[in-house]
Amino acid sequence: MIKSNLNLAKKYKTRYHHLDTNEVLEKSHYLKNGKDTTGQIYYLIGKDNWVIKVDVPEYREHIKNKSSCLEGFLGIIKRTITNRQKNLAKKGRFLIGRNEFEDGYGCYDKIIAHYNKQVEQYGPFCPITGQEFTFKRNNEKKEKGINPRISSNISPDRMLNPIHYTEQNLLFTTNGWNLLRGDFSLEDMNIYMPKPFFKNYTRILLERFPDQIYKINELENGEEHPQERR
Repeated sequence: MIKSNLNLAKKYKTRYHHLDTNEVLEKSHYLKNGKDTTGQIYYLIGKDNWVIKVDVPEYREHIKNKSSCLEGFLGIIKRTITNRQKNLAKKGRFLIGRNEFEDGYGCYDKIIAHYNKQVEQYGPFCPITGQEFTFKRNNEKKEKGINPRISSNISPDRMLNPIHYTEQNLLFTTNGWNLLRGDFSLEDMNIYMPKPFFKNYTRILLERFPDQIYKINELENGEEHPQERR
């Protein structure tokens, strides 16, 4: 969790809303089922625009700067991995193995160690595209249904889609590559991906999973593509 030392209440007028009804409260607290409960704080931006903390400009900029660094970004990746795992499970898709990057709350040492190990081998670049990693947080408010991404930002990619986020399977790439690749099979990648990218991918795949050589051999020997079968 990213904590802020900003004292927004000194700069902006505040008021509190009831958590359930959104009614403006006379005080910051109210009784709920006999218990003292703190309302949701709102800040006045301009003449009549009351917003919650995450929509205050100074706070949004603070979060952007705090997250736009290696350590902050890898912490976000840890949460991303957990969320992807849950989303796949909701769709009835369960990955083989287990998430080897689970860590204590607020701790992401395993992710950082894995990143440092990869950098020692390939440098601070996407080993597929050669693009240098960035760690930028988009500070723009998102519209419903729109999730803008920065293509050069680092992204956790499972080399073999059915397998979990393991040390063997997780490769840090860029958002651009990860989105481009999607759920493509090896056969699809051979057809649609730029040849240098595909060559880098298969080289690293065999470094991590030598037993996948049979798939490469099938492609080189001109095996029939699954989409061409009738």
